[in-house]
Amino acid sequence: MIIKNNKQGKDIPMYGVVDERTKAVVYQGDAYTGRFMLFAVLIDVFIRGLNLNIPFLDSNWDLMLIVIIGSIISTVYQIKNRVIFNSQSKTKSLLFLMVFISLCALISFMIANVKY
Repeated sequence: MIIKNNKQGKDIPMYGVVDERTKAVVYQGDAYTGRFMLFAVLIDVFIRGLNLNIPFLDSNWDLMLIVIIGSIISTVYQIKNRVIFNSQSKTKSLLFLMVFISLCALISFMIANVKY
């Protein structure tokens, strides 16, 4: 996530105070995500070229899985290096966000599987 600010050390809700270290860690996490997605799509294209008729590949869920895993890689790297959600109040907001995302995913799954 690129956050532009004109003042050095501006307080951003997700990252706290943004300095050079924060930017470096965010860019490194995104670099790991980019490398993973590059090779994952390469392998996916190779497997799709074999025409194996796998329903998981035919429905394009494999591409969505690559995006989800890529975002998890970047987020875990940032949490590990104490850049994102490193205080107690931010941990509560992360928990709320995870519950909200899970609830939205459950609702969309139920809507998608309704038999008309």
